Amino acid sequence: MATPDNTTTLPSPPFYTHIPNINNLRLATHSLTTQSGATLRPNLLFRSAEVSKVDAAGWTALRHLGIGHVFDLRSKPEIDKGHSNNDSNDNNNSKDDANADAVVGSKAGGGGSMQGAGVQRTWVPVFEESDYSPERLAERYAKYMDQDVRGFVEAYSEFLKSGGNAYGVILRYLANLSASAPGQGEGEGVRRPRGALIHCTAGKDRTGMFFGLLFDFLGVPRDQIATEYHLTQRGLSGVREQVVARLLASPAFTKYMTAQASGTPISPGDIAKALHDDAARGSSAGSDGDKQIPQEILDKGREAALRMVSARKESMLGALEMLDRQFGGAERYMREVCGLGDGELEGLRRNLLVGYGRGA
Repeated sequence: MATPDNTTTLPSPPFYTHIPNINNLRLATHSLTTQSGATLRPNLLFRSAEVSKVDAAGWTALRHLGIGHVFDLRSKPEIDKGHSNNDSNDNNNSKDDANADAVVGSKAGGGGSMQGAGVQRTWVPVFEESDYSPERLAERYAKYMDQDVRGFVEAYSEFLKSGGNAYGVILRYLANLSASAPGQGEGEGVRRPRGALIHCTAGKDRTGMFFGLLFDFLGVPRDQIATEYHLTQRGLSGVREQVVARLLASPAFTKYMTAQASGTPISPGDIAKALHDDAARGSSAGSDGDKQIPQEILDKGREAALRMVSARKESMLGALEMLDRQFGGAERYMREVCGLGDGELEGLRRNLLVGYGRGA
């Protein structure tokens, strides 16, 4: 993820703008209420884009916000790619003790700095490494670039199909929160923060679907859920042009848009081949820029790139309708796909809803 443009003005709350090198950081529950009028417990649920460039001071600041645990939804290829221009010798906790996971943890950013600040990390990839092949990426890119909201909804359906284990880990953490206790090695007067920071690469799609699922289960009206999701459009405003420019410089993206403009059929396999070619070129991927690309294609390409980084309310509303249609709703998904039981579902309500069980 690109470095944020700190000149961009974001409302605070819900955004936190005082911590450098992290995009789209906000309190996810700000101003949300349930259909019964209950409020969500403050300072427990946070979201952001990837955190690989956060330094020691940044992690200390995040802890002061109340963040005690980070959940990383990215796949290993994303972490490797994000780390390629980042030197880090830090270690970190991952989803288990395997060496490979430890390596991923060290690349995810802020490893030693994160631990030094008293923040833990769990790696919970929505997709397996094989799901980040050029072929699978091509399928998702085509959906994101679709002019119709159905493309996003189809992509979000894949998150729900693949992400049950990942989402389940986070949900169990939230369901099993106990009263705040002193951290290891800390005095009785120091309380370990319990807040969870959930992120993917942009903090938009996989993260957005997680919060859509959770808030729908808690009874937040869907219009509020969609409005909170739409805040990502502002949260990424400082890096949007950089992301769009990078997409437009990709020959794979240009090939797709040229085919679209000419009405020529192009398959995910064709896009995948172009992505393979992009990867082979490396930093010279933009060398096809010598070709004269019609302005119409450039304009349409920009529109498609903007759609890819958008967070329209309609996308989340469509995704929640899909959740009902394909999975039987949020609670059934949590039971059947995430494997949560009655006690864990009750724990989510008790821990996340203010006054739950006391007539609130």
